[in-house]
Amino acid sequence: MDITFKTEQGRFNYRVCAIIIHNEKILAMKDEHAPYYYLPGGRVKLHETAESAVLREVKEELEIDAEIVRPLWLNQSFF
Repeated sequence: MDITFKTEQGRFNYRVCAIIIHNEKILAMKDEHAPYYYLPGGRVKLHETAESAVLREVKEELEIDAEIVRPLWLNQSFF
């Protein structure tokens, strides 16, 4: 179960993303439905750590086994 819920004030989604650097380039993704680029990642599941979630999402989206070198930052966006 994803950690997401809706209230009268809005919707909460607990999400993670990865910054993947290869040959001095950052991987950004885009699909035909979105007019913007985004980093690989997705929602965190109940009882899952952020670290486990980002590794799982990278495996699901890119079919690679990644490793976390270091966490970079926390960002909170409310919209």
